[in-house]
This record gives sequence, structure tokens and C-alpha cells, in this order.
Amino acid sequence: MAHLWLDVVAAALAGALMTIQGTFNSALLKRIGVANMAVLVSLIGFLAAVVVFFIWGRWSKLTHVVGAPWYAWLGGILGVVIIVGVAFAIGHLSAALAISSIITAQLATALIVDHFGLFGSEKVGLSWLRAIGFVLMVIGTRLMVDR
Repeated sequence: MAHLWLDVVAAALAGALMTIQGTFNSALLKRIGVANMAVLVSLIGFLAAVVVFFIWGRWSKLTHVVGAPWYAWLGGILGVVIIVGVAFAIGHLSAALAISSIITAQLATALIVDHFGLFGSEKVGLSWLRAIGFVLMVIGTRLMVDR
């Protein structure tokens, strides 16, 4: 049970940092444009990842990448799309509406991934409680529209 709380805290921290990152990236996007922002943010992220690799990584683990499924290679591309999308959304909507829309879409996608066990994940069926939770997220997102 202790690991569950640590996992939930890590997820919550990542979500909070995503909002802050999106706001930072949106400010940068307004000053230097979308392509320049995407390159600069990705380059800085790459350099940070290199530092993390030298602290915690192991060269021997890199050989395991050969057997990875094709979709495992798409994370970097999706990362750029996410960086641009979040910065764009926050720049054009309120942060609350942008993030609630993002989270609702994430939840919808997660429910589909869970239900069908996509990309090697464990199958977790769509229950009534999960469906109600999703509907409540949609309602909550709609409530964020305050214009």
C-alpha cells in the first residue's frame, strides 16, 4: 500500500509540473514561435535527460532497446507534439480549461488502453464506476468554461 501512495504522489507531481511546464512553454512560444520553442524545449530536455542518464543510467541496459516493440520508439515524437499542444492550448485557453481538457482526453484514452489492453498493458475492463468517473470529468471540464 505504501508504494501505491508513492505512485499516486509521483503522478500528481507530474500532472502539476505539466501545467507549469505548459505555461512556461506558452510564454516561450509567444516570444520565439512554435518551431523554435519546440526545438529549444526539446534540446534542454535532452540535455537534462543526458545528465539523468549519467547519474542513474546504465550503458548495458541500452542494448535491450533492440527488442522493443515498434510503438516504443514513438515517445520522443509524441513528446514534441505534446509540448506544442499543451503550450498552444494554454496560450489560447485559460490554464484551467486547457489542462482539464487535456486530462479528460488522457482519461478517455487511458480507459480505452485499459479496456483493450493496448500496447502490452494489463486489461482492466470499463466498469460503471469508471464510466461515471469519466462522465464527471467531462462535466468538470465543461464547468471550466467561464467565458
